[in-house]
Amino acid sequence: MPVENADTVSLVCALLVRFPELASIRSLPAERTVRLTFALRQRTDKAAQRAIAESIEDHISGLLLLGKDEPAMLRVESESDRSTTFVHVTRDSESFSKDELEMLVALLRDRFGDALVRNPLPDDHFDADPAAQDEAALYAIEALRDPTQSKSLVGFHEEKHVLVYFLKTSKKSKAPARR
Repeated sequence: MPVENADTVSLVCALLVRFPELASIRSLPAERTVRLTFALRQRTDKAAQRAIAESIEDHISGLLLLGKDEPAMLRVESESDRSTTFVHVTRDSESFSKDELEMLVALLRDRFGDALVRNPLPDDHFDADPAAQDEAALYAIEALRDPTQSKSLVGFHEEKHVLVYFLKTSKKSKAPARR
């Protein structure tokens, strides 16, 4: 069984830093899926949640159609409490791309503006090179697609930090965090 390394953790961190609108990303290699979560500073009712889901599904399907592809997995779910809504987009890792993530972030930013939670940049994120960030994000998505990955992982923002946990497959519990 291959051992996941620090490179995967670093790449997922780079992806979350490059896209501060992502509240979390979860990779499930056994299911060959990636789950992206976005947070909104507003409660949405069921009708608005259906409209968000339809819009996201239409945009992703349209983007993939341009490349003569179609998603093997595309599911959009929302959950709301009194003041927050979480939008979860589950995608198959094979057809998921950086272009799709950029389009999805732009769609949500255009639709929700300041209500889309944008996590603060880490303190050590001074003048990062945008081209290098884009390249790291591209490599991160490739790493999430890697069929040799055996452990699920979740990465998320915690204040000005990005945390990544490998999930133990046998017990479905968290492994120690790496920064």
